[in-house]
Amino acid sequence: MDGVAESVVIKLGGSVITYKDRPMTFRGEAVGGLSKVLSAHPSRKIIVHGGGSFGHYFAKKAGLSTECKPAERLKDVFLTRKSMFDLNRLVVGCLSENGLYPYTISPYPLLNSHSSIRSFLRLLLDRGLVPLLFGDVVPCRGGFKILSGDDISYHICSMIKPSRMIFCMDVDGIYPSPRIEGEAIRELDVEVLEKVVGCGGGFDVTGGIARKLKVASKISKLGTDVFFVNGLKPDCLFKALNGIHDVGTYMRGIR
Repeated sequence: MDGVAESVVIKLGGSVITYKDRPMTFRGEAVGGLSKVLSAHPSRKIIVHGGGSFGHYFAKKAGLSTECKPAERLKDVFLTRKSMFDLNRLVVGCLSENGLYPYTISPYPLLNSHSSIRSFLRLLLDRGLVPLLFGDVVPCRGGFKILSGDDISYHICSMIKPSRMIFCMDVDGIYPSPRIEGEAIRELDVEVLEKVVGCGGGFDVTGGIARKLKVASKISKLGTDVFFVNGLKPDCLFKALNGIHDVGTYMRGIR
């Protein structure tokens, strides 16, 4: 396999790093707890974070989505991007305070040059840095669109073939109902995946859980194990980093 040994991609969901129902509100304590776990684990890590009540809030007001469309006001594009840079600065602060050395990368080149980005990511990993990307507004033919953190995660996984892809959410995994009742599904396969009903809320403009599951299915077909864990419980992330399957929801990589 053409990949980086024991590399892991971690997506810090917007519902974990922000209070999604409160505009521009950062969950510093939650990100700090996750940062401690990430710092203590020896794997080579690439981190992606979502927009939560920062980017999603402004994107929803502006009518921006994952579909390419004209922007009615360029100011809305600016404000959405600015909010993501503001959030990224806060995430960088938490990571660095806990012993990690994040290196923020604009996600836009992922749409154009996989080979050069792959080499760049490996260079950063080899030198002990933590590549850090985030959902962003990117130009497209005829306007602008949101390049979501989930889609970015897939692009990265397709390039470096990590051992594990971990989605940190604000619930204990994937549930068979949007009511989030009972136990989370322990292991997902294609047949179960087709029956899962999505759930969402807050300011999410990138498709919610249904889109996340589609992306996860594509990642598993690359041979990467996928985990959905509660990012508000740092121990769950630690177990997933170690490949322990009895935490959250697990999707086996198809090898």
